[in-house]
Amino acid sequence: MASKVSKRDFWEERYLTNNIPWDIGQAAPAFVKYFRCRGLLQQTPTTLKIAVLGCGGGHDAFYLAKLKEGEVNEPRVQVYGFDFSEAAIKLCNEVKEKKNLKNINFYHVDFFYLIKEKNWGAYFDLIVEHTSLCAIDPLCRKEYADLIKYLLKPNGKLIGLFFIRPIELGGPPFGSTQEEIRELFKNDFLEIEKLRHESCPHTFTGEEHFGVFEKK
Repeated sequence: MASKVSKRDFWEERYLTNNIPWDIGQAAPAFVKYFRCRGLLQQTPTTLKIAVLGCGGGHDAFYLAKLKEGEVNEPRVQVYGFDFSEAAIKLCNEVKEKKNLKNINFYHVDFFYLIKEKNWGAYFDLIVEHTSLCAIDPLCRKEYADLIKYLLKPNGKLIGLFFIRPIELGGPPFGSTQEEIRELFKNDFLEIEKLRHESCPHTFTGEEHFGVFEKK
C-alpha cells in the first residue's frame, strides 16, 4: 500500500488549504549564508544550473535565481524547481511572472520520474535539498540518493539542509540522523562540508543540519 506522502492528492490538499507549516516565507537562512560566502559564480565560468527538488512555494528557488556576481547586474544562474503539487507550481509561476524572472522554470512532476527522462542525466551543477528527504516515504531514501547521483554532473554538489529527529516520531516531516544521511551518500559522494547544526526558523520539533556533498 502506497504511503500517503507518495500520493499527489496529499500534497495538493495541503497547498490548496494553506496547511503548509514548513513554509517559512523566505529562503532558508542557511542557504543565504552559504551562497553569500562561497563565491560560486566566480568559481564557475559558465552558467550554473541549479535544481530545487520539492520547491514548494519557491522561496529558495527565487533567492537562487537572483544571485549575481559582484557588481554584474545579470544573474548567471539557471534555476529549475520541481514539485509534486500543481497548486504549488501554479503559485511559483504567478510569482515568477510578477517578478519578471527569465532564468527560472518550474515543473509539476513527481521528481522520482526525472530519472526516467534521459535529458536530465548529469544536467545540474548544484542541487539544493531542504524539505524533500524529510517529506518522502523513508523507504524511498535510497532511491532519492540515486536520483541525486543521476541528476548531478561529476563533481556537482548537493547542498542540503537536513531534518534531524527520531524517525519514531513519524511525519511528515520524517526525521533522520547524521549517520543515516552520511550512509545514504557515502558510496557516490564526498562530504566536503561536514554536517553542522543550523537554527530552525520553523516550529517542528527537531533540528536542521547543513552539509555539502560532492559527487565523485
